[in-house]
Amino acid sequence: LVIWIAAAAAAYWSVFAPSLALKAFTSVLIVACPCALALAAPFTFGTALRVLARNNIFVKNGQIIERLARVDSIVFDKTGTLTAAGAESIRFEGPPLSRAEEGRVYAMTRHSIHPYAVRIGEAIAGRHLPGQVRSFLETPGCGMEGSVDGHELWLGSRAWLESRGIAIPASEGSAVHAAIDGQYRGTYHLASALRRHSQELIQHLSSRYHLALLSGDRDGERAQFRRVFGERAEMHFEQSPLDKLHHIQRQQQSGRTVMMVGDGLNDAGALKQSDVGVAVVENAGAFSPASDIILRASSVPSLGNVLNFSRSALRIVRLSFAISTLYNVAGIAIAARGLLSPVVCAILMPLSSITVVAFACLATLWAGSASRTAVSSHE
Repeated sequence: LVIWIAAAAAAYWSVFAPSLALKAFTSVLIVACPCALALAAPFTFGTALRVLARNNIFVKNGQIIERLARVDSIVFDKTGTLTAAGAESIRFEGPPLSRAEEGRVYAMTRHSIHPYAVRIGEAIAGRHLPGQVRSFLETPGCGMEGSVDGHELWLGSRAWLESRGIAIPASEGSAVHAAIDGQYRGTYHLASALRRHSQELIQHLSSRYHLALLSGDRDGERAQFRRVFGERAEMHFEQSPLDKLHHIQRQQQSGRTVMMVGDGLNDAGALKQSDVGVAVVENAGAFSPASDIILRASSVPSLGNVLNFSRSALRIVRLSFAISTLYNVAGIAIAARGLLSPVVCAILMPLSSITVVAFACLATLWAGSASRTAVSSHE
């Protein structure tokens, strides 16, 4: 379009004022600044990434910010996401484990980042020295197994251990069953406690987004979470990792842009399938390759602010486009009339880029502050 306008101006002035033809042609080409358009999105989203990273919210790239702004459906995992991790509220049912056996369980849990394993490990830590792990394998949605001090340990779900021939007594709520050398040894019962401000977060999101809760646990806590999510939200319990992935696919097929919030292990498939995958970790340094965002667990209540911030960033990109477009329209119109010299145009052109970059960066920093992203960790 710029080349066409420059050629048209040169053709016009070559007829009516030949001395202005070359000047108009050159001035239009110089004053036009498409680079300002090209700079708007990278500088806006780059600044947004830095704002979020300062608050322990690590986003893979700027395209994720744009996708966040388009999200209209949010799917939550329960364990370790909306419920708090910690050593408290853990009860072991079964014949007491010996010091050596507890040390072996502790050694196993240290190799996992699953919220249940972390909580069990924290409950045992400080009482025993860990055993020596010779092998370790974790199966998402099932459990973990390994060899510790020459003994075979299995820690996991009822269905997984029963599939290996272990008889498990009936239990309710969140539980991790333990077997040593092929013999059932007991069950760790983990009481669920909502993270601080989680209820306020869900109530805030429910007015704008379609919400769903997926959990691998039994539905003993359905009533508690129904009060939190309300009647409109979907709630599904006893969900395998494959069930969660299929749920995301069904929502996407219905035209929704889905954000999945869960741990980076059991939910890896769903996180990767979703338009935006948010891995919640206790340690922000934990690496979750399936996710687009790594979120420290204490920052989960700030998700509403993050989503608001992403929409603000997208608006800033559009405003930057508008500023650049207005500059180009005004500059080209004046240059085509032969009223600007090429030297003046050479000065105005980089000023447009500087203006757009400055606006994009400063407006994004202001938006981060205005949405309270910088103080929303709720620790």
